[in-house]
Amino acid sequence: MKKLMHLIVLSCQRASFLVEKSNTKTLSFIERVQLSWHLSMCDKCTAFKKQSLYIEQLLKKEQVSISKLKEYKLSDQSKKRMSEVLEKEQNN
Repeated sequence: MKKLMHLIVLSCQRASFLVEKSNTKTLSFIERVQLSWHLSMCDKCTAFKKQSLYIEQLLKKEQVSISKLKEYKLSDQSKKRMSEVLEKEQNN
């Protein structure tokens, strides 16, 4: 039963990951169901999804080129944190 609940109920961290993933890739049927279920219960993740979609639309509208994005640099600490999160997600 616990395994079944784990498949149905997502953490906010996993839900935000799926929101971002959906901006670039098609989610699997299970991922869509899980995300939909989570968003129906979580106002914060629903707001995050709206903000994420808004940012994506702005980027597409303005057609930000890669050369413009190269001006922005992440701090070494931010890069390290992102790498740790990505590595953790890959291991799950």
